[in-house]
Amino acid sequence: MLLLLLLLAALIIAGVVLAVVVIKWLFILALVAALCWVILFFTRRVA
Repeated sequence: MLLLLLLLAALIIAGVVLAVVVIKWLFILALVAALCWVILFFTRRVA
């Protein structure tokens, strides 16, 4: 029973760490996409 609880705790910790990593990379990709959009927006406006 104790082994099962430890395994469950390890899976929960791994899930939380994976979620933080995925959200961090999605946030970075969103920032890059927003920056590209702003650059394209102003270059089209100037031209």
